[in-house]
Amino acid sequence: MIGWVARRPWLVLCAGLGVGALLGGTVPHLLRPSADTPGDLVIVSGVEDGAGSARQTLVDLWNQQHPDKRARIEPVSGSADEQHGAMVRYAKGEEPVKADILNLDVTAIAEFAEFGYIAEWPADRAPGPLLAELLEKPRESCYYDDRLWALPFNTDVGVLFARRGLLQPQPSTTPLAFTWNDVLEQAPAEGSATPKAAYAGQLDGYEGLTVNALEALWAVLKETGGPAATQRLPLEVSTDPAIWTAAVTRLYGTGDNARVVDPASTAYREGETTEEFLHRRVVFMRNWPTAFRTLVEDTDQQATVTAADIVMTPLPGPAVLGGQNLAVVAGSPRGDDARELIAFLASEPSQRLLMQVGGFAAATAATYDRAEIKATHPYASTIRAAVEYSRQRLQTPYYPRFSEEIRAIVTEIRAGGATMTAAELEKRLTDAAEGRLTPR
Repeated sequence: MIGWVARRPWLVLCAGLGVGALLGGTVPHLLRPSADTPGDLVIVSGVEDGAGSARQTLVDLWNQQHPDKRARIEPVSGSADEQHGAMVRYAKGEEPVKADILNLDVTAIAEFAEFGYIAEWPADRAPGPLLAELLEKPRESCYYDDRLWALPFNTDVGVLFARRGLLQPQPSTTPLAFTWNDVLEQAPAEGSATPKAAYAGQLDGYEGLTVNALEALWAVLKETGGPAATQRLPLEVSTDPAIWTAAVTRLYGTGDNARVVDPASTAYREGETTEEFLHRRVVFMRNWPTAFRTLVEDTDQQATVTAADIVMTPLPGPAVLGGQNLAVVAGSPRGDDARELIAFLASEPSQRLLMQVGGFAAATAATYDRAEIKATHPYASTIRAAVEYSRQRLQTPYYPRFSEEIRAIVTEIRAGGATMTAAELEKRLTDAAEGRLTPR
């Protein structure tokens, strides 16, 4: 078993150099400070899902450097959908704690901007050099209606994990990518207990199902060469019923895919999928890059996995862009201080620490070229490539409604309901994207 310290090379680095050295010195101030306002700057954020409390480490460093502008994280727990509801309440001032900054899922920027919950970044103080450092897709996620509303705290992207020791036959070299046919070929024989299936995803009834469904749709489109059936919906959200049926078949492993997809995936979120992969019950899993650190650092005595037994590659098709963006709450009396803090947290040195310590995917291009990142994160180039090839989910102020409709359509197709025409599918998706309820 790998020793605790050996599993956490970043701890040795931090202990030897100090966090300040890891960040490469002080990040310069980019914006003028606000007038004195008592109290901490409050960042409302979902509970950190990376390792090592990396986000808190950055806030601590900020506080050391800015004792007159101290900040703290106000955590909210629950699923992505539950956190979204909490963010709306904080934005409306309906919580006892008054927020200055919201750490929003990338899909929420359009909604919070459209309804006046967050403040646009002033054009005359836009952090141009920092924006230029960002990878294209994370940078795009910060804009809505051609205006800048936020900066990335971290980015994220779906990737494919494989257990090298379970692959049959054993690969002689590390694969650069797997196709869906490669996954199909790893379906275990009838009666096999370990592994019990070739693949597991996140198919519980939450945003993860939407993400997995979009990735399946994009993969099928890529493999068939089929175009999107409408110009009104971006990102190739197809309105071809055959494409949707093929994607749903892939998601759930029906028909010829029996014993390819773990049937228990219908109750899986990210944690459950990681657990099945850890215990060698599936050969492949779709997950986020932070799962790598979970697997090699936080395993128990009964189930251990070495980094050498993990293969991480891009998904067979484009992945969904994830991540969280930091935005100033509209009406915050400390908007300038809040933007200065956001610029600090989004800067390349901060992104480096988030990836080095927390395992988060960095939003800045230069981070992936750092020698220390390459040394401690063997799949840094894979993550960067996946981010660059990723796609955003639909930018709409009514994204929760749109996501809900995608899940409803998937559920209906899986249940074998009446086949929809392309026109009916387009109407349902378009109505949802524009915030209308479709009569059932």
